[in-house]
Amino acid sequence: MTREEAVRRNKAKNLRYKKAMVNNLSIWQIRNSIEEMGEECNDVAYWTGGDLETLVDALDGECDDAQQFLFDFAQLSTDLDRMWEDMNSIEDPERFDDIMVVSGIGNKPGYEMLGYDVVEEDYFGINPYESGWAESESMKRLERLTKKQLMQQMAQTLSIVFAYIGLQSRYQDLKAAMDILRAKNKEYLDGVKRINEIYDSIHWDSRYVEYSKEMNELNAIIEILPQEAFL
Repeated sequence: MTREEAVRRNKAKNLRYKKAMVNNLSIWQIRNSIEEMGEECNDVAYWTGGDLETLVDALDGECDDAQQFLFDFAQLSTDLDRMWEDMNSIEDPERFDDIMVVSGIGNKPGYEMLGYDVVEEDYFGINPYESGWAESESMKRLERLTKKQLMQQMAQTLSIVFAYIGLQSRYQDLKAAMDILRAKNKEYLDGVKRINEIYDSIHWDSRYVEYSKEMNELNAIIEILPQEAFL
């Protein structure tokens, strides 16, 4: 690294506090989280489709639970899409981060403050001394707003945070059921579904049913499935 590059990096590091945010509650992190939750919801919706029978099997045979899951899941997907659209219509997203920075949340465990490095083009943790500067810089920008603008910005920021926390909580509540339907469990659920299909196709009144191709396939699948599949 040349001397000029070292000087530039040092200056960039010292300016991180000029553009600060609260980790896990920044505008772009909330956007990314909403997008990720929405994508997972779409993956589950695509995989389950209209196959209620397989979903019932995955939820231990409880049809009412399956119906409730589908309803809750559909509502969550709709609300995530709506919030994604709202988040992309925010005119001044940097003021959201300024509100969060001056709120003091960045001093709480798990919500440390980060500053933007223009050389690395990434956010890095900043120490408590720089955090004080960051709060001061954010406050200066907020003080340029009129009282009406500031109140509107605060209302918008609080609305976003509460809406996001609510969606995140609902997503986590559904996650246990969603995990059953995720790709890592797809082989297990496909096995359950195939058992149902084979069982319906077997001619049980046949004299040699136990030696049929369908019965051999059924036994082979049963051998590899975990015991939980038959509870």
